[in-house]
Amino acid sequence: MNEAKKHQCPECEKKAQEHARSEEMGLAILIMLMPAMTLTLLSNAGLF
Repeated sequence: MNEAKKHQCPECEKKAQEHARSEEMGLAILIMLMPAMTLTLLSNAGLF
């Protein structure tokens, strides 16, 4: 399969940066919610 040619235009660079920020924010929210999800799971299992 041929590699796609990468071009350097301001719009594509801006979209890539936006995507990276969005992905980083999603991961931060997931990590922030992990303690609450863990406590809920343990409470429902009767271990807490």
